[in-house]
Amino acid sequence: MRAHIVAVGLVLAVIGTASGTVIDAGKDAQKACRALVDGTFHSDDDARSAGACEGMIETAMVFAPNMPAEVRGCPPQQGSVLESAKVLLRYLDNNPGRLEDAGITVALEALRDAWPCDDAEAAGGGAPKAKKRVPKKPKAPPQQPQPQQQ
Repeated sequence: MRAHIVAVGLVLAVIGTASGTVIDAGKDAQKACRALVDGTFHSDDDARSAGACEGMIETAMVFAPNMPAEVRGCPPQQGSVLESAKVLLRYLDNNPGRLEDAGITVALEALRDAWPCDDAEAAGGGAPKAKKRVPKKPKAPPQQPQPQQQ
């Protein structure tokens, strides 16, 4: 599944480069994700921008739980791309100094701030730890009848 998302992300990056829709910086992410969240597709460029945001956010959602501890985030497994795009926009509104930083970096940090991992999630790469089970004691083998002596 992850390989497919990475492949789609790479395809979107190539298509984006060919058509001029690239999310290089936070300001590009802000514009593209605003189009996605608002649903304002007045042109093909707006639709491509929204698609670029969607691809970047989905990639960040997949990779965030597997990142180093200082940037690791644990978005909800059933969370939506739209919800995460809103998180990114809120993060950029609160951190305007990040508009010149790489878009994917800012997206990962926004997810980390919104959904930090707890110890169980971090130790298991985003999945909760399984409970340890105590093995049952084996039953004693049945007693063999002793032969009677005569």
